[in-house]
Amino acid sequence: MRSLSRALARTNRATRTLSSIPIWLGEVLIIGLLLAAWVLGVRVVHRALAPYMLDLTQPQIDEKFDPFGDLFGFYELEYNSQFPYRWSSDYAFVQMPFGYHLAPRYVATVRAQAGMGKPNPLIFLGNERPVASVTPTDVFRVYRLLLPPAPPGDANVRLELQTQPRTLNGDNRPLGVVLSDIELRGLPHTNWPAQALLPVAFGLIWGLARWRGARIRDALLICVPLGAALLSLYAFAGPGPLSYATLAAASLGAAAVAMLIARQSYARLSLALLGTLISFSGMIWSTWLSDDVFISFRYAQNLVAGNGLVYNPGERVEGYTNFLYTMLAALVLRLGGDPVYWTYLSGVGFALGLLLLTYWLAARLLGSSWALVAALLVATSQSLLLHSARGGGLETALYALLLLTTVAVYLGALRGRGQVNLALAITGVLLALATLTRPEGALLLMITAFHYTAYDLAGVDLRPGAIARTIRHKGGLGALIGPYMLLIVPFFIWRYTYYGDLLPNTFYAKVGGGLRALPRGLAYSWGFAQTMGGPLLLLCLAGLIPDWRGALRSWRGYILLLLGVYTVYIIAVGGDVFRGERFFVPLVSLVAILFADGLAQIVRTAMARPTLRLVTPVLVAVLLSVYSLYALERTRSIDYIIKGMDESVWLYREIGWWMADHAGPDESIAVIGAGAIAYYGQHTTIDMLGLTDHHIARVVMPNMGAGAAGHEKSDPAYVINERRPTYIPDLWQGYFTDQTELRANYYLITIKTRYGRDLVMWKRRS
Repeated sequence: MRSLSRALARTNRATRTLSSIPIWLGEVLIIGLLLAAWVLGVRVVHRALAPYMLDLTQPQIDEKFDPFGDLFGFYELEYNSQFPYRWSSDYAFVQMPFGYHLAPRYVATVRAQAGMGKPNPLIFLGNERPVASVTPTDVFRVYRLLLPPAPPGDANVRLELQTQPRTLNGDNRPLGVVLSDIELRGLPHTNWPAQALLPVAFGLIWGLARWRGARIRDALLICVPLGAALLSLYAFAGPGPLSYATLAAASLGAAAVAMLIARQSYARLSLALLGTLISFSGMIWSTWLSDDVFISFRYAQNLVAGNGLVYNPGERVEGYTNFLYTMLAALVLRLGGDPVYWTYLSGVGFALGLLLLTYWLAARLLGSSWALVAALLVATSQSLLLHSARGGGLETALYALLLLTTVAVYLGALRGRGQVNLALAITGVLLALATLTRPEGALLLMITAFHYTAYDLAGVDLRPGAIARTIRHKGGLGALIGPYMLLIVPFFIWRYTYYGDLLPNTFYAKVGGGLRALPRGLAYSWGFAQTMGGPLLLLCLAGLIPDWRGALRSWRGYILLLLGVYTVYIIAVGGDVFRGERFFVPLVSLVAILFADGLAQIVRTAMARPTLRLVTPVLVAVLLSVYSLYALERTRSIDYIIKGMDESVWLYREIGWWMADHAGPDESIAVIGAGAIAYYGQHTTIDMLGLTDHHIARVVMPNMGAGAAGHEKSDPAYVINERRPTYIPDLWQGYFTDQTELRANYYLITIKTRYGRDLVMWKRRS
């Protein structure tokens, strides 16, 4: 007891000493911290960047260099009696995606020799701009070249090797030079935006925390770990579609919002760090873009050009399902922006909005600590990150944010705070915006209206005065539905008069098959369940344990109803083709809130038992740690798939560029990837899967619903004989199972893209 008393006395003295530190001394400490961060930043920004090395003497080339997207013109590994090597073709390149976001200048190091035969001059180019010309010798030499700065609109670092082709006896390949390795190294530089941003931003975070009532040590506990995280990320940063300064600004913006919506210092710090994880997820893991987003960009492009909201000028087919998102893309184009950059940037912003709004809503429903559990699940959901901060490019994250905002406003109306009818009217407006973003918004309206009616009727008292209450309930329902109809009915009228259909063309192209789609939908739903913990999802129902009737009358009933009906809908339509279970992404925040609610109920029950009181916090910490790490690591199994999809998009861009550069004004192209080729080509494009083609979308296919969603419709004879495209890339041989008509009407040509890549196309005979 005496030792315990002495320990407590020492603790009290330390506390009094700490609390007696003058306020001005704390401010001096933070100024010193900021200066230290600035000095450390100077050291960090002048670091020597890790090289991007391509070892051509290995049987398997490093996975960061994909043979389909980042390499071209390198033959298979060969051996002689002395060393392994690879021949290049007469034109070859190696590409470092988004490299100029990491450093403004690069030095390329190439180890090469002429090989056998008489050498030809070798020209080195950087992003298609000549850098140097040399004549290789018959022994290996190392060539070091300073590459030019980034050209406008291209952040990829590309080194090209060009020479006159040679052939050797018995080898008909066009040969260039013999290579062993290539290295791209960013030059040390001072990132002035990042260097200036960090101390100023931390000063603002410090001031905001102090203004919100944080003590000096609490403000320090927020700024120091956040600063360490950002500096560490900068020290080990890799190239990504957004620059470090942009991602750091997003992270610090999320931290600033956390100062406003959270009261406890631990919650503010946790949200700031989770926001940093989300902001930099596209740098920590691989990024990607769906080709389908370029379909929306194509519609926006034609709208801005004065051709109307069409895919091909003169063809009114509604081949998109994201009107609001397409309008935002059109606004970006109208203002002279790049929609590709905008979609990466907005993905980060929408993901951060989901994180912060999830915490804000859960804190009001569950309390701050359990709200952090929900926020943790959102920040570590790779499904959500794949379709927001890591790219994807589609409207998924915007729709998810609108859905969650709708839930927050509607639950506020049910709790009777403020003007209920105003809250319901805002809910109706948000549901309308959600419907303009995704057609499923109409389903959300039906779920919400049903719940509001059932929720109100369950509380109706049939004694005197019931009539007045019934009128009030109906008025509330009108406040919900009225604003929705005011926005959606004119849109539907315009859409029908403009396109001639009540439903988007994509509905006819994707939906069908009846019961055959159910196995695909069930497998899709099980895949999402696995990403969210599999059997652990049963915790979402644990909040019903104490009083299930009362729980269903609370906010839990609405969220469970929404999740249940929405899941049945996803199963019925057969899910989606994209990895990461895109259709379920809008539900991640709601699942996270119910998961945290169920876990809280289990913990409360366990803590009520003395035998479990000590071990329960440890078990919860272990569970959440393992759960989060599993969620973050599960991306490895699908990264190679999304990487391949991303590389296809940029290959399609090269085809589109070729159309823009070489095709005549009346020439057209038929494709399966209907996005990037059409957007960059700006020529009439026939979508052979029917997403933007009225006829193909309505073709009746046998076994519809059993194949990949959105890839089941086809009509090769219609494409060849009625649409009569000028060109068809020779990339989708499986589409023309019988090539008799194809060969009768087309012949093969080889084109060379802007990047020097050779591609084979079918060209229509005159």
